[in-house]
Amino acid sequence: MPNPQNLQAPWQPGQSGNPKGRPKNRVTNTWLPACFGKKRTKQMDDLTPEEINTIERRLLVASVSELTVIAKWEDTPAYAKTLAMALLFDIKHGRTATIDKLRERQYGKAIQKIELTGKDGADLVPARTLTKQEITELFKQLDQDF
Repeated sequence: MPNPQNLQAPWQPGQSGNPKGRPKNRVTNTWLPACFGKKRTKQMDDLTPEEINTIERRLLVASVSELTVIAKWEDTPAYAKTLAMALLFDIKHGRTATIDKLRERQYGKAIQKIELTGKDGADLVPARTLTKQEITELFKQLDQDF
């Protein structure tokens, strides 16, 4: 059960728990405006998770020529450009690592069923019925050991 004292704020009603407010974001307030200027920085929006998923789904079905356009287009977001370049690299070298990771991210890992059996499909450990005496001895041994 929670301690009621832990649920009470250490400040008075109407007083802010964070008087200085949220810390300023140095990336959007300092670094990016210094690199690109304030106007361009305001135009730069974050990619939402939905946009990232859309990029990944579209790249999974893109042709080599489409991937090349995405990789070469100057205004392509870095995430999409990097994925397109990685896919092109893998295609050129006969690899599937990038596309496998994208597919798993979008659709989940493929289920792999493993059946453990003994020789010729028999049980690994044959089933055995214990007698009352064997059960009693087993419990005694367990009590001694643990």
